[in-house]
Amino acid sequence: MANTINYSSVSKPFIITAVILLFIGTTIGSIWMMSILGTNLPQWLHGTFELHKMLQMDGFLTLLIMGIGYMIVPRFRNIQLGSVKLAYVSFLLILGSLIFQFIQAVGDEKNLSMCLVISRISGLIIFVVIVFWTMRVRQKHLGISDYFIALSLVTLITINVIDLSGYGYTNSLTHVQLWLLFPILMIFGIEYKTLPSFLGFIRPRKASAIASLVSISICMISGFVSVISTNMSLLLSVIFNVTLFASVLLFASAVYAFGGFDNREILRLIKGERKARYNLTVIHIKISFLFLFIGITLAILFSLVGQYFVFYDLTIHSIAIGFIGLAIALYLPLMLPPIVGKIIHFTNFNKIPLLLIIMSLIIRVVGDFILAQPLYSSLGYIWSSSLRILTYFFALSGWLIVAAMSAFVIMMHKSMKEVEHSEQDKVAAGK
Repeated sequence: MANTINYSSVSKPFIITAVILLFIGTTIGSIWMMSILGTNLPQWLHGTFELHKMLQMDGFLTLLIMGIGYMIVPRFRNIQLGSVKLAYVSFLLILGSLIFQFIQAVGDEKNLSMCLVISRISGLIIFVVIVFWTMRVRQKHLGISDYFIALSLVTLITINVIDLSGYGYTNSLTHVQLWLLFPILMIFGIEYKTLPSFLGFIRPRKASAIASLVSISICMISGFVSVISTNMSLLLSVIFNVTLFASVLLFASAVYAFGGFDNREILRLIKGERKARYNLTVIHIKISFLFLFIGITLAILFSLVGQYFVFYDLTIHSIAIGFIGLAIALYLPLMLPPIVGKIIHFTNFNKIPLLLIIMSLIIRVVGDFILAQPLYSSLGYIWSSSLRILTYFFALSGWLIVAAMSAFVIMMHKSMKEVEHSEQDKVAAGK
């Protein structure tokens, strides 16, 4: 096992930096949401809003998926990462591209565009090459997970090339969904390999997984064509979301996300840590997939009913927070022990972060429907004045996410500290 440790250590700077960027990006997004809902803010704050996308997608999602990819792909094969040094180089290149991007955003400096493109594409190419090189060693079991991971890498590199070339229509909802698709596919790859065994020591449904792969491939093609061409953009966006919905439905069936097996014997046998982890897995998986279905349905409504902000905003955040966020909250505690060298006790976990996330999304739904344009502008003056008072309440939705992340970090930290203290007590007692 000594030969397979480096894939965990190399992920550490990626994941730590990603979490830091997530907190900053979410804070900026919370302030932005306050502005959208009508809160009067200092003018200088408005200049920070464009950093939200950069920090969340170019920063957090990219670095997190790179860190997970460097760790999980070798781990599935029980082999070493191809090159640790090159992995660190890719980290520095992506970090450098974010710095160039930040300078461009706040300083209107256009001379750094080429530096940004070269550093970002170089970092991504190194990542993709290393992961694909590692994947040349076939898994002994459940190798279909590799296809989801491969599609994730293809989506990541393609959407970055489209963005950096300036050729695509970057304000479309489909474009944002493509940015969210590469973490979704990486999550699918991990869940296909691990989730059925977590839930009931069962094998996933292979036929459903293959059908999901076919559907998601059609989804990707239609999505990429729609963001680089104006021809049939409406039809392509509908095809994108319908095939995405079908793929998610098939995948959920493949990994038993909503049940479909007899788990009574498992629940009777497991206790303590194993039962706590099992319950955490079940509730997070069901709720996360539910939010993913809601997000895709809202995207279909955005295309067919009308391009209202409420559909646009709720699509993005239902998927980003409801699915991706909850999936990360589920798997991060499972991935951290080999990275930080500590054990996390799931019996010390609570549902506060999950409840805060659900509350945030519910408040966001109500706030978008009541205060966001065009509904808000159609209300009379008296109603508008009354509802403006509620702006501050609805604006809490973003800050509840910040609170949920803080509660999650504190919860994990306390779990690790309690393990350390219990071990020290045993040593002191001579056990």
